[in-house]
Amino acid sequence: MALERATIISAALELLDEVGIAGLSNRALAAKLGVKGPSLYWHFKNMAELHSQMAEAMLAEVMPSPDPKAFSGGWREWLAVGAWGLRGVALSRRNGVEILANARPTGTNPLLSFPAMVGRLEAAGFAPDAARGAMIAIGRYVMGSARSENAGSDADFAFGLETLLDGLEVRLARTKP
Repeated sequence: MALERATIISAALELLDEVGIAGLSNRALAAKLGVKGPSLYWHFKNMAELHSQMAEAMLAEVMPSPDPKAFSGGWREWLAVGAWGLRGVALSRRNGVEILANARPTGTNPLLSFPAMVGRLEAAGFAPDAARGAMIAIGRYVMGSARSENAGSDADFAFGLETLLDGLEVRLARTKP
């Protein structure tokens, strides 16, 4: 059976939901796919690389495009939609937060391009350092919030996100002449 990366990633996400991150092993994944374990190394050099690809697959389902032509809302709405999407996907899978928190971007999906995201904020008027900082602050807030949630409190998350976005809006207004 010829395996494709997408098939392996999909099976790994299913296995994650079934057994959690502790049970997600090369051996368990190979058994789920009906192949020998070493065949997976043809596609992923190690579990860390697989986890990063799993995270990207999860994020690609929910993140809005950084391209203003594809997502016409303003910068604030774009950040809010992305934050809610990130939180939702982190909480929707067993150990989803851990997979996302430890992932390293591969740069293969244009929806998830950090430079494009920063560029979107720069186009809205943020200085380069402020745009980068805003992306990092939103991401850390979302992941920290998701990590600390049990059942999840939408109201608490919304309050924190709105407060953070309000602060970014004030900061942006200070930089405009």
